[in-house]
Amino acid sequence: MRDEYDDRLRHDGRAQINSGIDRLLARIMQAFRVLHMIHWSAPWAIHERRCRH
Repeated sequence: MRDEYDDRLRHDGRAQINSGIDRLLARIMQAFRVLHMIHWSAPWAIHERRCRH
């Protein structure tokens, strides 16, 4: 009985940790998307794109 209780606690805790990690990674990826958009909308990006073609 104690093992089943510990197992349930472990699984519940793991699910909470995994969902927290998923939310953290989603926010980090969103930040990278915003930084990417800022970089490519920067005034110097137009000049860089013209030079590389």
